[in-house]
Amino acid sequence: MKIVRIECLQIRASQAAPDDCDGAVDTAVIRISADNGLWGIGETDAPPKVIAALLATPSAHIWSQSIRDLLIGENPLDVERLWDKVYEGTIYHGRRGLGIMLMSAIDIALHDLRGKALGLPVYQLLGGAARQNVLPYATLFPSMPRGRSWSEMVNVSVGLLEAAISKGFKAIKMETLFYDLITDRQWVDFIWQCRRIVGEDCSLMTDVGYRWKNSKEALWALRRVEDAQLLFVETPLHTDDLDGLARLADSTTTPVAAGEFLQTRHEFRELIERGRCDVIQPDMGRVGGLTEALRCARMASQKGLRCVPHAWKTGLTVAATLHFGAVAPNCPCVEFFDPAFFPSLLRSELVRPDAELRDGVWPVTTTPGLGVVLNEALVKSCLVEPITVVE
Repeated sequence: MKIVRIECLQIRASQAAPDDCDGAVDTAVIRISADNGLWGIGETDAPPKVIAALLATPSAHIWSQSIRDLLIGENPLDVERLWDKVYEGTIYHGRRGLGIMLMSAIDIALHDLRGKALGLPVYQLLGGAARQNVLPYATLFPSMPRGRSWSEMVNVSVGLLEAAISKGFKAIKMETLFYDLITDRQWVDFIWQCRRIVGEDCSLMTDVGYRWKNSKEALWALRRVEDAQLLFVETPLHTDDLDGLARLADSTTTPVAAGEFLQTRHEFRELIERGRCDVIQPDMGRVGGLTEALRCARMASQKGLRCVPHAWKTGLTVAATLHFGAVAPNCPCVEFFDPAFFPSLLRSELVRPDAELRDGVWPVTTTPGLGVVLNEALVKSCLVEPITVVE
């Protein structure tokens, strides 16, 4: 079996709001086809136009090779070897940034293709299931304030919390991207309000979106929610402030989580060793795909740390994240941005079938590959450029 074609589909929904934070308003889908007619799909969380351009870029020299020259004619079953080959062959321009974004989608697509070729779900080819059910946590995002008052934001947020509990979620993350709309005291009071609403038996997290500028400001707030028993507080400081993250993580019992923007195990090693975070958060579409995400999870496991993946894209990323969550032993739950709580065309309709919530968990799938297919009608209506093809 050989790779014969690689395509980039630039997909964009019509309801884009640049002043909001809909991570699934567009996506770059990579489709890899083999000479036996099978194909696999993956996506990355990067501007589709530049991903397509990078895919089509020709070779320049031994460390700046094209994806075509690196992958066409290769055996798609050799996923990990191909990851290393592409990393080394594009190291001049691709070792971070867009190069790893493209590689993330390629890697996910190769895992999907390999699973279909062997008739097995992806998690079985990643080492087997560490659990039979994956716990998704519901990310609740009331959207950016965009002129609304604090009382209006509270009302919307409370409605989302109650809806998630009614739907059966056993774990919830409240997005508190309120910034200067509220004081730190108001933030603390709101976290306690969230805890009272969801009760003691529901795992509760919050994402503050890099709210604080230094560890002392963050520590004042986090110490005041320690008894709320949060599973973690996500991104309290800028990702690059590794020393500040370390000071914060060492000074509070509230677990600190970070890593949604990081790429490859090399950046996560620095976060773990220097940033001393309690929870790492690789994103399948940014870190380097499933292959690299699992390398990061295993590295964290050796340090006794949890790995809870970030996932703010479409159902394609949800599918990849589900397989990751089934395999990684130190992954207590995975992120799920349920489109029922934040309307988004691509998030809700790009792939089928949807992950099925049963008693608050997702049973692992037995379908070969990732277990999802593209909604071709939606792709046709949302394709913004002709498909980029290398073969």
